[in-house]
Amino acid sequence: MNVPPLVLDLRVVRPQRRPVRLWLPLFLLWPFALVLAVLALAVALVADGVLLALGRRYHHYTVLLVRSFATLGETRGMVIRFSNQETAVDMTVQ
Repeated sequence: MNVPPLVLDLRVVRPQRRPVRLWLPLFLLWPFALVLAVLALAVALVADGVLLALGRRYHHYTVLLVRSFATLGETRGMVIRFSNQETAVDMTVQ
């Protein structure tokens, strides 16, 4: 089972300044995202049904939406790091 990301940990380090560390709780956004996802899925199902009933080319909007949600769930554990001479940024999705 894929669990969506719960926390985003962002660290920014700049010379001559204090490092900044932000802990962003993504789990607080999931109830709102769930409501939007259900609405988007309903719209996609209607769009697919209308296209099928009209005999037009079938675009599979529902499949696209479901696979996008699966991709979002796979972002857990992602680590992004980049730096240059002035700034270093680390982002971890947990």
